[in-house]
Amino acid sequence: MALSVAMVACGGRKTDAEGNPVETEAQIDSAKNDGREAARKIIMQEWTDSMQFQNAVLEARARKSKYEMAGRHASVAAFDTAFISTIRTTRPDLAKELE
Repeated sequence: MALSVAMVACGGRKTDAEGNPVETEAQIDSAKNDGREAARKIIMQEWTDSMQFQNAVLEARARKSKYEMAGRHASVAAFDTAFISTIRTTRPDLAKELE
């Protein structure tokens, strides 16, 4: 009985040995696309005000935080990789600002 209650409480979600959710390829691809989209919002503008640029970076960070809060480590890594590589490829000048 206790086992069935525990399974219902967890919603039947699969977790790894550390208790993190097991992520599907579709979830990871979605995080990659989200990272690219967050980068596009930054690279499409010419930044004359550093505060506006920092605010845009914070907005991208907020988008990534939904994966962090869910414990989706592979999605966090996929978001970061896509975000950074998109900016490095298209706007190396902004990539230097992020470093």
